[in-house]
Amino acid sequence: MTEMLTYIDDKPHRKYVVIFDDIARLARDVTAHIKLRAAFAHRDVVPLCLNYNFDGTPEGEFAEVIMAANAELFRKQNKRQVIQKQTARLEKGYWPFFPPPGYTQIKTPIHGKLLTAVEPQASLIREAFEGFASDRFLGQVDVLNFLREAGYRPGKSNTPVYLEGVRRLLRRVVYAGYVERPEWDVTRRKAQHEAIISLETFEKVQAKLDGKCKVWVRKSDRLDFALRGFLLCTFCQKTMTASWCRGRSKMYRFYRCKTPTCVRYNKSVNADFIDREFTLLLQSVSPKQGAIKLIKAVVLDLWGSRVKGLAGQQARLEKKLEETRHEIDVMSARIVKAMDDNLVRVYEEQILKSRNEGELLQEKLKSLGLSTISFETALEVVVGFLENPLIIWANEDMNAKRLVLKLVFAEKLAFHPELGFETAQKSLLIGLFEQIGTNETQDVEVGGVEPPCNIR
Repeated sequence: MTEMLTYIDDKPHRKYVVIFDDIARLARDVTAHIKLRAAFAHRDVVPLCLNYNFDGTPEGEFAEVIMAANAELFRKQNKRQVIQKQTARLEKGYWPFFPPPGYTQIKTPIHGKLLTAVEPQASLIREAFEGFASDRFLGQVDVLNFLREAGYRPGKSNTPVYLEGVRRLLRRVVYAGYVERPEWDVTRRKAQHEAIISLETFEKVQAKLDGKCKVWVRKSDRLDFALRGFLLCTFCQKTMTASWCRGRSKMYRFYRCKTPTCVRYNKSVNADFIDREFTLLLQSVSPKQGAIKLIKAVVLDLWGSRVKGLAGQQARLEKKLEETRHEIDVMSARIVKAMDDNLVRVYEEQILKSRNEGELLQEKLKSLGLSTISFETALEVVVGFLENPLIIWANEDMNAKRLVLKLVFAEKLAFHPELGFETAQKSLLIGLFEQIGTNETQDVEVGGVEPPCNIR
């Protein structure tokens, strides 16, 4: 309608007739109908309808308004019926709307239309959630870059994903196998469709989005300062900053301490020198093949022992779940007796919070049954990554570099401008590699061997 009126205004010296097949197609809103008719009259436009005669008499205008009101009533009734049906589907655990990215609606004989995962979008969304939850992707921009590089498309068109799309994606509980619609009073409930991610992963992502957990290192996408946010001044143990400085003929990279009370305040160290020292540090981390084989056997043996000892953890989770259910029963009983609406609202919010906590506990109970085979597969991936971290570090990918820092080192690295890096606190697996690598009895049987250090 707006485009049509603009067209008429651009060519005002013509006579125009606007034809509708039904008066309801003019506008299904009384106010909009009256405004549009006034716009037509102002431009001397003649409206024609196949099943209604526009009449300029008072009786005709009255009948026209009645017809417009009837169209508005039909629209609102239709909207109410649609919402009622969609609400009923939601309450039964079905997604009644247009399928979100990574899913499609498939008609089944039992469920009717049911969300079904679509590849490769589902796998990319799973990796995006899990990477963001584990700090592999430190920020939403990192998730955006990953999805774009992987060729992810949010819809059927070839339009790339944008940052706002990433924000909406990370907030959707539907990917964890749940549905909700608070504005329709439909609280979170288990859905009928298969989840792409776990509820625990979803909750970790929400905590990170809400600022309830700290990011492991400072976010930076600049490959020229890969150690920014991880490099400490050896004198004040504060994080060093980084910047480019202009020389006589070219630009130079520097790291410097920005702590006013430090003896090295605003004194810079050449970034090329630090990068060379860090490369030498990574070269010393390469474990021997004998150590790799033995550590795999030791860790798998410890994992087997832990799996056998899951009964105690299961009992604790079951007890906490029972307490949560009891709390829900108590709050429900209080609602019945409450006379204040505000108090009822508080009880309802507490019940919803406890119910969500109970669902998370149930999922944790199910996850206790992880198989040794799946753990062994994950161990192969991690060990393969640590066999030669220097090769991974040389990769032109900021996320890969961050993963090297997280897997190889347990803490940030302190650097002395003359002595280089201080003794680095290595991660648990790297410490095991080094201890076993110096052990002269690597060829002993694994069974009954005490591990070199505690594994939690």
